[in-house]
Amino acid sequence: MPILKNRWWYTFASIWFLLAASLPAAEQAGPIPEISQSAAARLKKLPSQKGICVVLGLPAEKQGSILIELIRNSEFQIFFQSDSATDVTQVRHLAEKNGFLGNRIFAEHGPIQSLALASNLADVILVEKTADQQVSQTELLRVLRPQAIAYRADSELKKPVPSGNDDWNHPYHRPDNNPQSTDQNARAPYRTQFLADPKFSPMPEVSVAAGGKVFKAFGHIAHKENQNAILNTLMCINAFNGTILWKRPLPEGFMIHRNTMIGTDDALYMADNESCKIIDSETGEIRDEIKIGKELADGPVWKWMGMQDGVLYALIGNEEVKVDTQKSARRGLGHWPWGMWKGHDYSDPKQAFGFGRTFVAINLADQNILWNYQEKDYIDSRGVCMKNNRLFYYCPDKFLGCLNTKTGKQLWKNSDEKLLASIGSNQKAQHYVTGYATTTYLKCSDDYLFFAGPQRLHLVSASAADGYMLWEKEHGNLQLVLRNDGIYAAGPKETGMKLDYATGKKLASLPTRRACTRATGSVDSIFFRTRGGTVRLETASDTAQHIAPMRPPCQDGVIVSNGLLYWGPWMCGCELSLYGHICLGPEKNSAAATQNIPPRRTVYTNQLDAVESLADHSAAWPAYRGDQHQSSTTQIPVPKQTHPAWSTQVTKSALLTAPVIAGNMIFLADRSGVIYAYDREGKLLWKQYTGGAIFYPPTVSKDRLYAGSADGRVYAFAAKTGQPLWSFRVAPEQRWIPVYGKLISTWPVAGGVVVHDDTLYAAAGIAHFDGTHLVALDPITGELKQENNTSGVLSPTVNSGISLQGSLFIDEGELRFLAGGVYEIARYDLQTLKCLNTPRTEVQSQFRTAFYPYYPEYGKYLSIEHTLADRRELVHDASYEGSVFTNLTLKEALPPGAPQEKKEVARWLSMRARRTGESFKRKNIWEDQQQRRFTSFIVSPEVLLTAGHPDEQPEAPFLTAIDIEQGTDLWSHALPAQAVKGGTAINVDGSIIVSLENGQLLCFQAD
Repeated sequence: MPILKNRWWYTFASIWFLLAASLPAAEQAGPIPEISQSAAARLKKLPSQKGICVVLGLPAEKQGSILIELIRNSEFQIFFQSDSATDVTQVRHLAEKNGFLGNRIFAEHGPIQSLALASNLADVILVEKTADQQVSQTELLRVLRPQAIAYRADSELKKPVPSGNDDWNHPYHRPDNNPQSTDQNARAPYRTQFLADPKFSPMPEVSVAAGGKVFKAFGHIAHKENQNAILNTLMCINAFNGTILWKRPLPEGFMIHRNTMIGTDDALYMADNESCKIIDSETGEIRDEIKIGKELADGPVWKWMGMQDGVLYALIGNEEVKVDTQKSARRGLGHWPWGMWKGHDYSDPKQAFGFGRTFVAINLADQNILWNYQEKDYIDSRGVCMKNNRLFYYCPDKFLGCLNTKTGKQLWKNSDEKLLASIGSNQKAQHYVTGYATTTYLKCSDDYLFFAGPQRLHLVSASAADGYMLWEKEHGNLQLVLRNDGIYAAGPKETGMKLDYATGKKLASLPTRRACTRATGSVDSIFFRTRGGTVRLETASDTAQHIAPMRPPCQDGVIVSNGLLYWGPWMCGCELSLYGHICLGPEKNSAAATQNIPPRRTVYTNQLDAVESLADHSAAWPAYRGDQHQSSTTQIPVPKQTHPAWSTQVTKSALLTAPVIAGNMIFLADRSGVIYAYDREGKLLWKQYTGGAIFYPPTVSKDRLYAGSADGRVYAFAAKTGQPLWSFRVAPEQRWIPVYGKLISTWPVAGGVVVHDDTLYAAAGIAHFDGTHLVALDPITGELKQENNTSGVLSPTVNSGISLQGSLFIDEGELRFLAGGVYEIARYDLQTLKCLNTPRTEVQSQFRTAFYPYYPEYGKYLSIEHTLADRRELVHDASYEGSVFTNLTLKEALPPGAPQEKKEVARWLSMRARRTGESFKRKNIWEDQQQRRFTSFIVSPEVLLTAGHPDEQPEAPFLTAIDIEQGTDLWSHALPAQAVKGGTAINVDGSIIVSLENGQLLCFQAD
C-alpha cells in the first residue's frame, strides 16, 4: 500500500473512498486510492457529506486542485483560509475557472491563528500539516459545531455538546405545551448565526429541534407562488449552519398543525393519518412504523402524541376531513388571504382535526403497547397535555380528565358546571387577529392547568390535582409562557399581562402582541410579535426590546434550542426586511479573539499617489445608476437607432452587477467576488478578486476603482491596470456566516460605495442587532477619516436602530440608504457621519424591504420619478417584490406651490395614493399601455432608455428607447436574458452597455 505523504491527503483520500464506494460502478470516476480500514472508519464518523468543510493550508501535492476534487465528490461548501496570498489567489482562480467560486468555495487571506468563521459552524475541519502548528485547539473547537470533527496532522478533535444546551423536541417544547426553553446558553445579546433557505413557507408550519437538527413540516396552503415548491414537505436542517440535510414529501390531505411530531437525538417521530413514522435523522429514511390496530381505536389517525422516559403516548381515532393542497399563482413576497379551509369549523367531532377517543402508551424499546384507555366522548387534542406522570385531556362542553401515565388509569374526571361554563364553547378563529383554530389551548405546570388561545373567550385556571376551577380572566386569546416568576400572557391591545399562579392577580403589563403569532420563552426572554418585528421582553428588567427585521413565524414563534434561537420562514410579508430561516446565537465567544484580528487597513503598494491615468478622462457613467445620487440621468444623447455591436460571456456561475464606464473602459463585478475591466470593444483587460460577493457595481473616481465586498472590506485598484492599492475592513471584526447559500461577513459592505468631495463612504452590516458600521475614508490612501459604529442601536430604550437594507447614495447633502423596518431611509451627515434620524422608542416597524443582494429575484424592479426641465414628471411606481406596478406615464407639472406627494420608497411608491387618492389630480400627457415593468432606466435629454419585460412575461426581456415627448418606442431589442438591476450604462459616444442576469455583457451602438 502506498504511503500517503501527509494526513490531509490521507483524509481526502478517505472521503473519496467513502463517496466512491457509495456510487454505482458506472458512476465511479477513476481508481479508488488504497487506504487503510482505520482511515475509512475515521471518516465514517462524519454525520453527513453536506455542510461546511474548513480547509487550512494546502498540501505540496496537487495544491488547490485538491479542493476542486473534494467539491466534485461531496456536497460540502469549502471555506479555505491561509496566510499565503499566493495560495489564496490560486484557490480563487481554480474555483472561478471551475464555476465554484463564491458558491461552493470561499477563500480568505489571513493568519489562521484567527479563523474568520463564526463559532459553531463547521461540520469538519481539515488541517494540512504545514498549517498544523499555526492554529490552536481552542480556535478549532470554537469554529466546529457540536459533534463535528477536526482532523489534524497527528490527531483528531471532536467537539462535545456544550453543557446547558436544550432541545425543543415537541412542537410546544415539551408535552406540557409550555413553550419555555430551559436552554442556558441562548442568552442575549445576540448575533446572527445564519440566514438560510427556505425563504418562504406554506401554511401551516410545525417545527421541532433535537440532536443538532431542526425539523420543519410545511403544510398544504400556498398563498404566494414562491411557497409552492415546499407544499407538503418535511425538511431536516443542520441546526448550526442552516444546511438543508434532506427533504421528503408529506402525505397530502392530512392537516399537520397538531402535536404529532417529536425529535430525538437520532430520529424524528412523525405521525399522520396512517401511522407514526420513525425517520432516521441522518438519512431521512423511514426506519420503522408504529400502527395501532382496529381493535383498539376508532381509526388509524394519530391526533396527538407525547414522549417521556422511553414511552410514546398517543391519541388515536377516526378518519378526518381531508384538506386540499392549494397552490398559488400570486406573485410577490407575502400578505395572504385568510380564507378558511375544509374542517376549520370543527363542526363534527367524528371528523374534526385532532378529535379522538383512545389513548395508548407504547414502549419504544419493543413497540409493545403498555396500556390503552378509551372514552365514549370525543377528546379534543388541542386540549391535551402531559407532565409529572399525569396526562390531562378535555372533552369540549363535557369534562376535564386526568390519567396516570404509568398505569393508564383515570385519576380524576371533572364535569363541574362552573368550570365548563368558564372554559366555554370553541370560538371561531382562523383570522389574523385571533390566530389559528388548530392551535393548542391547554397547558400545565406542576400544580395548575390553563385554558387560553384563539378559540377561548376566557383565560381559565384549574387545579392539576382535581380539575376544579381556580380563577378566570376576561380575555382568552392569550399566548401563555409559564415561568417560575409568573404566567406571561401575551395578548392583543391592552390584554397582555404577567399573572400570579395562585390568584391570577395581575403583576405587570406586557407590550401588545400583534395578531396571531404565539409567544415563546428562553432563559432570559419572552418573544412574541409586535407590529413589525419581534418583541423581546427581557424578564430580569421587564423591559421591551425590538428585533426589527423579522417577526416570529405564525404557528411556531421563536424556537429555542442548541444554544440558539430560530425564526421563520414566513408565509406573509408584514413589515419585514429579512425573510427565510434565521438563526441568532449568543454574542459571547461568537468570533475569534480580538487580539488575533489583523489590522483593518492593508496597503498593497508604496505608490498610492502614482496611479497610471486612464487614457480618456471622460467619466460617462462612473457609478451605479450614473452618479453618486443614483439619478439614472445623462446629458449624452441616447441614439435614435441602434444595432447590437458585440457581446461577451463574463461568467456563467454568478450574478453580474450593473456596469459602469469611465475613460472608455467598462467595469463590473459579480457575486463570486470578481471585478472585471473591459475595453470599448468587449475585450477583457484585467480582473481581480475580492474575498466575497460584490452586490453593487464598482465606482470610478480619479483613475481609481473602488468596490465593496461581502467579506466586509472596501477595495481600491488602479482603474487602468487593476493594480491593487489598498483595502479597508469596515466590518468590526472577521466573522463569516452562511447567508442564503454563501459564506459572507456578518457585516458585508453590501450597499456599494460612494465617492463625494474627496471622501469615500461605505457601510457594513445586515441587521441592526449585529451593528451597522459606516466609514469615511481617504480615497487615495484608504486611511480612516470618520466612522459611526452606533446607529445599529439608535434607540437604546428598545435596542433598535438602522439596518443596512439598500445601496448608498447622496441626497440633499446627506449620505443615505434604505434602513429596514423602523426607519425608512437612513440619513448621515457627510462631514461627521452622525446619524440624523430621530430615534423612535416604539416597539414597532412601519416599512417593508427585500434587500436586492439577498433577494435578487425581488428587489430588482425600479421606480422612476424624474422631473423634466419644464416640471413635467416621468413616473413609474413599482413594488420591490414585483407584485404591483403602475404604467409608465408623463404627467403634467404640479400646480405652483403644490407639495410633492410623499411616497413609500421601498414598497409600492403609490400605496398611500391607492388608498386615499392623490392630493392633486394631474393629467397624464401620455401613458404606456404595454403593461411593462422595468429593471433599469437612463434618462437622456430626449429619450428614455429602459430595460425590462412585459408583465407576467419575464421570458421576453427587452431594451427599449422611448421618445419622452411622445411616449412612443423609437427602437427595441429583444435581450437573451433580463437586465440586472440598474444594468444599463452609456458611454460618451452613445454606445449602450447592458449586463444580463445570465452573465452576458452586451453593447449596442448607433446606426
